[in-house]
Amino acid sequence: MYQLVYEYYETRILLGFYTCHDKLPSIPKICEIFHFAPVTVHTALSLLEKNGYIKLSARRTAEVVFDASPEILRQNAFDYFIVRRQGVIQIAKSGALLLEPLWIEGLRRWSDEEWSALFEGILTFPQTPLSSPVEFYLFAINALNNRLALNLLWEVIRYLRFPYLANGMETFSELQEMDSLTKDEAIALFKKDAKSTYLWTSQRLFHFLDEAALETSCDTKEQIPFSWNIYRQRPQLRYSLSSRLIREIMQGKYPEGTYLPSLSQMVKLYGVPMMTVRRALEILEEFGFTKSYHGKGTQVYIRPVELDFTKSPIQEGCRFYLDSLQILALTIRGISFHTWTHAASKKKEALLEKLSFLLSEKKCSLCIESCLIFIEQESTLPMVQECYTRLRELLTWGYPLTLARFKRQNMDEKYETSITSIIQCLTEKSPEKFSAALETLLLEEEKYSRQFWTPYIN
Repeated sequence: MYQLVYEYYETRILLGFYTCHDKLPSIPKICEIFHFAPVTVHTALSLLEKNGYIKLSARRTAEVVFDASPEILRQNAFDYFIVRRQGVIQIAKSGALLLEPLWIEGLRRWSDEEWSALFEGILTFPQTPLSSPVEFYLFAINALNNRLALNLLWEVIRYLRFPYLANGMETFSELQEMDSLTKDEAIALFKKDAKSTYLWTSQRLFHFLDEAALETSCDTKEQIPFSWNIYRQRPQLRYSLSSRLIREIMQGKYPEGTYLPSLSQMVKLYGVPMMTVRRALEILEEFGFTKSYHGKGTQVYIRPVELDFTKSPIQEGCRFYLDSLQILALTIRGISFHTWTHAASKKKEALLEKLSFLLSEKKCSLCIESCLIFIEQESTLPMVQECYTRLRELLTWGYPLTLARFKRQNMDEKYETSITSIIQCLTEKSPEKFSAALETLLLEEEKYSRQFWTPYIN
């Protein structure tokens, strides 16, 4: 997490926002901006000092010691953004579908006191506690109490970098009379201003890149797309492998009663160390998906178990499931509609056949994943493909949680009505009804899952 703080101030220094001898904000202020603990901020500042950007001293704010000419700062900016130009364009297209629903829902959850504080802050600028648009959107999404959503926003900001250079709320140009508006009117203005600000900023960026390219002799470099790095408290490989194995078991690659490949075979098959395989199998057994027998191997043995929420893997799996489910519920309508309108007819028919097969085989619990795979494969937006792939992987943890909650015999019955409704929408070839049916399914799933499991992880 300290890398977020490090990259924020490194960018501001390398691109000339801070110049030599400028002062960084105090540690308490940085903690407030990032919602991080002091130890995380201290770690970031120490790394900045180690790499020659700042100087730390007791009882004083950090001082910038990095000294570079305007030409070097200009080259730094060109080198970073030239290989991310297409990514900036893609985020503009995907952001309205992926990020906008999250911060808008966060704003809707603000209390009257929070709205009053915002209005007063803008009206008394520059004393506002929200000193930049970055902080505003972080504060808005923070109202969801969803770590994964904050993670996604931070990763987008880390990729773009230019939001790090914003200073003050001057970008919210039309919001000086917000105290006379309703919440919905204020949100509509924020939405409009966010789009115009991003467009204005990206156009300035592209103008700079075009100018700098004429002055710089550089070879055409491969573009670096946006990639979502999900922050975990523990090593990621074991969770990724566990998630993959659960999906493969549910999809029938390893039927119940059969044995998984041997440890050495799984090392070769999945390309991970032996210790990762052992830890992943321990997680599967804790969730009730396998049973290990000494000298015989690991058998697929799906059964409801009493989950031990004192164990970190179970807590983390549950938290990621709830957070990913909420993001999907808030974004699925717009994204599924957009995907439908761009997908080939044969792909829509294939989805209809897949869901009909799951219904006939009484495997209705796989309907959400099937719809998400359709979006991943048919979306024309690379950022949506990237994010929905990650969300689908995290949603896998819902299988053992649903099994523990509804027991085996009721698990597929729970989804039968929903999958029937989605099939009907596909049959009618209605993108509006299809996207609305998916939204209803995920909203209901998120609501009841959160009510049931939140007490175990808080």
